[in-house]
Amino acid sequence: MTPSALVQYGRSGFVGRFTSAAPVLRSARVIVRGPRGVEPGVVLCEPGERFTPALSTEGELLRAVTAEDDSLVASFPAREAELLAAANAAASECGLPLTFVDAELTLDAHLILHGLAWEACDATPLFADLSARFGLSVRLLDLSQTAVTKDPPPPSTSCGKPGCGSEGGGCSSCGTDSGEKGGCSTKSCSRGKVKSADELTAYFSDLRQKMERSAATRTPLM
Repeated sequence: MTPSALVQYGRSGFVGRFTSAAPVLRSARVIVRGPRGVEPGVVLCEPGERFTPALSTEGELLRAVTAEDDSLVASFPAREAELLAAANAAASECGLPLTFVDAELTLDAHLILHGLAWEACDATPLFADLSARFGLSVRLLDLSQTAVTKDPPPPSTSCGKPGCGSEGGGCSSCGTDSGEKGGCSTKSCSRGKVKSADELTAYFSDLRQKMERSAATRTPLM
């Protein structure tokens, strides 16, 4: 099986599964080629068999971060600020109900604009103009479509079988607990749910932040 790793990338903390030529260590800083282009990321862990069915392959892990990569990325913030201001000015001139709140450059000349629209609009001509003017492939990250985590619904006390006992006794009084095929033979009506890619992204983003806070307050042993 081809080695792969879960990598956190992008300013929004996306998490994706990337194939690699060889196994990589946790917390390694790497360069990946994914749906947004070529950009830096941080290895979280191997995906594990239980998550593999829920995670499509985002792309390829290319290499470890080099000093040249670091130097180039360090030059991005000033340029991103200029591009963000120019994009907002262009949107205003076009009269579009759209504002950009952030901008990200990739290592292969893509510009990702984080946008919010308060009305439906077609910004295709604007992005074509910005691409030609900036000499970059300009893309939109629509923040209004970004997944929002919600509290899970309360667990069901019924497996849907007649006389399941959901009105009182739970699975211990389940009328199907008699060896009938498909019944509550394990005395448990809970049903697992495979997490979506968006839920895993939110989970690992939160996990990464907790790891960083823990590392910052850890007392060295020596």
